[in-house]
Amino acid sequence: MPLQKTPSAPRLNGRARSLADRTAVIRLFDAYAGLLTSRQQRLVRMYYHEDLSLGEIAGRLRVSRQAVFDSLRRSVDEVRHLEDRLRVLAEAGRNGRGRRDVAAARLRAVERAAVRLTEAGAPTGPLLRALRALREAMCAR
Repeated sequence: MPLQKTPSAPRLNGRARSLADRTAVIRLFDAYAGLLTSRQQRLVRMYYHEDLSLGEIAGRLRVSRQAVFDSLRRSVDEVRHLEDRLRVLAEAGRNGRGRRDVAAARLRAVERAAVRLTEAGAPTGPLLRALRALREAMCAR
């Protein structure tokens, strides 16, 4: 009956309740929420983000606790399946550099645009100083 799959996690009433498991599901949801139905999104938000119990969710939605459980389990299975196929989080977290690489690429694009503005005669002194400071801060990490 686990919504999260980890064999070593402590279990309460058959459901894994560790913070790491919940965080993993939340990360998957954040990456793939747009691919779930609005009902699935609502259920996952209520259970994982708002930390409501299955009974509380069932009461709010006027459905059975079992219906909430089944839908949540299918939703979590779906985002796990999507990650297994698409590997969005695995690629972003590879060597811990995914987001940093994306940020660096975006910064280079903004720097190129600033150079074009400067060449066109636009006053870009403050912008260039801010970009330089941002580049230095990124390199310091």
